[in-house]
Amino acid sequence: MLNEELLKKIRYIELNVKKKVDSYFQGSYQTLFKGHGLEFQEVREYTENDDARLIDWNVTARTGKPFVKLYQEERELTVLIVADISGSSIYGQNEGIRDAMTTIAAALTFSAIKNSDKVGLLLFSDKVEEYIPPRKGKNHLLTVIRSLLTAEPTGHGTDPDAAFTFLNKMMKRKALVFFLSDMLFDKLPDSIKTTASKHEVVSVGLIDEMLFAPFTDGALRTVDPENGETALLDFTNAARIGEERFIAEKKSGFDRLGISSMWIRNRENYMDDLVNEFQKLNRIRKR
Repeated sequence: MLNEELLKKIRYIELNVKKKVDSYFQGSYQTLFKGHGLEFQEVREYTENDDARLIDWNVTARTGKPFVKLYQEERELTVLIVADISGSSIYGQNEGIRDAMTTIAAALTFSAIKNSDKVGLLLFSDKVEEYIPPRKGKNHLLTVIRSLLTAEPTGHGTDPDAAFTFLNKMMKRKALVFFLSDMLFDKLPDSIKTTASKHEVVSVGLIDEMLFAPFTDGALRTVDPENGETALLDFTNAARIGEERFIAEKKSGFDRLGISSMWIRNRENYMDDLVNEFQKLNRIRKR
């Protein structure tokens, strides 16, 4: 049974997400991902205008005549949101990274449902915490929001290998996978490389400047206790530099695996960052 405060929060996120999606996010999702794959339809006899690369050699061998495979654009996507709910997700400005993650996951879910796509949710820490199989419908959006808001990890660390090993066993059909995390783990596991070879993976890194902020702001004068020499340590840009280095390192890892990456800052207008990142990804793919 959900308490009244939690119900209000779920309802607020639902209404806020619907407004944002209807305003300007839906088009970005549709442009990037609708019909992102092909599925086999049938075979027919080869004609001189057909692409020879589409010849089905098994059928051709059995019949003694050349046949080609016909495909049609997939009308339905299977979307899986893989969300990192390890302990570090509760930290950060406002109500923490988890709160921003919930709203972003809700926006992705609502966009997919409006497109008649199925959406599933996989929550992990250093192990799989919860798995909700892909489904459709408005009630499923509420299920996703509620699970993200109420989940309490039993694990004590962050291990994306647990999530992607599980995913690789469960998801047999090609899917669109959104990987939501603060990216506070050592390295990308081999299992995500396997996932990327079978599915389309988009990483969404949620960054909070508090994680990179120094213990003091501005400059600090120090004195060497042995020789008495003084030095001025400037921390003015330390947070920005630390954040940029962190993103560059993580992005490089995703790039090597051919995984698209987005970076969302945990601030008041983080949904604007999400839209901008989708638009940026769309421009890259059009090149």
